[in-house]
Amino acid sequence: MQHHRQGFTLIELMVVVVIIAIFAAIAIPSYQEYIRRSNLAMAQQEMQKLAEQLERYRSRNFSYKGFDATYLYQDKSGQTLAKFDSTKQIVQLPLDTSNTKYTLAVVDTTTNNPLLTSANAIGQGWAIKAMSADNNNYSLLLTNTGFSCKNKTWANISSSSCGTGSESW
Repeated sequence: MQHHRQGFTLIELMVVVVIIAIFAAIAIPSYQEYIRRSNLAMAQQEMQKLAEQLERYRSRNFSYKGFDATYLYQDKSGQTLAKFDSTKQIVQLPLDTSNTKYTLAVVDTTTNNPLLTSANAIGQGWAIKAMSADNNNYSLLLTNTGFSCKNKTWANISSSSCGTGSESW
């Protein structure tokens, strides 16, 4: 009479667990980096869209003063999206989810950063700042002079510089 063994030995199961752990150790950080790059590209695209609208506004009004991005962040019925604060001119990205990855703000560069809609704004220059909610991702700066930079330390970013350790994009 022969007895047939069924199942796996403990060693075989442990080898499989170790292989799965190695794959996970490689795949998870790679996936997280992919998501960070995707969020960064989304913020850069939105900043460039705002920059294009700012330049269009200036070509019609000869100044950036008074630029209001509300019309960019309305749904088809004319309601302002919840991710856009019209009083502060701040937009949170992505627009279609509640989980904020980036916060973008448009400011006047010539007078201590008031909003372009502020009475104190001069309107001869603008800066768009994008602050990342992820400390491991870049925060961004784009100005009307074409200056663009990114830095992983948001505190270093002013309206004209990204500070030490910054890169251009």
